Amino acid sequence: MKRAMTQEAKDARACAILDAAEKLLLTGDYMSLKMADIAREAGISNGLIFTYFHTKETLFLCLLWREFKERIAYLQDVIARKQPADFEEIEALVLSELEHVLQENSVYIKLEPMRPSILEKNVDPALLDRMKEDLAARFLELSDNLSRSGAVSREDVLDIFFAEIGIIIGSGLQKAVEADFDLRGGIIARMKCYLQGFRQSKRDKGEK
Repeated sequence: MKRAMTQEAKDARACAILDAAEKLLLTGDYMSLKMADIAREAGISNGLIFTYFHTKETLFLCLLWREFKERIAYLQDVIARKQPADFEEIEALVLSELEHVLQENSVYIKLEPMRPSILEKNVDPALLDRMKEDLAARFLELSDNLSRSGAVSREDVLDIFFAEIGIIIGSGLQKAVEADFDLRGGIIARMKCYLQGFRQSKRDKGEK
C-alpha cells in the first residue's frame, strides 16, 4: 500500500485507523487488542500504524477525544435549534444526551473510565496538552451557549459536565470490581441525583 502523501490523505488514513480501532473495541476488549490487530483491520502494515499513533494508548486516547468532540458538536447543534430556557430544560438536555451515549456509544463508555489511569500514561505530553487545550476551548464555547438563558452560569455548566465525567469514571471502575453492576442504570441514577442536588443548591441560594 502506498504511503499517504498529502495532509488530506494522511488525515483520511488516521480516521480509517480510528474507525478500525472502534470496530474492534465494540466487539472485543481493550487489553486483548493489539496494534497489529488494528493495522490488519485498517488494511495497513504493522509498521505504518505507528507512524500515525506512536502507542496504543495514543490511538485510543485520540479515539476517545473524537467521541468527546462529537458529543459536544451534538449538544451545540441541539442548542442552536432550541436554546434551553431554564434549568429544567438544561437538565433534560444533559440527561437525554447522556442516555443517548449510554445506548449508542459503548466505545465512549469503555474508554472514559480508562482515560486517567491508562490512556493518558503513555502519550506524548505535548500532544496531550494540545488535546486538552482543544477540548477545554470546545467545553467553554458550549458553556457560553448553554448559559445564555441565565438559568446557569458558565461555571455551572462546567461543574455539571465534569461531574458527569467523574460519575462515568467512578461507575466504570465499580463495574470492573462488581461484574453484575448495572453500569448504564447506575450512571443515569447518579447523574439524576447530582442534578437534583445541584438544582436544590441553586434554590437554596435564591437562584433560578
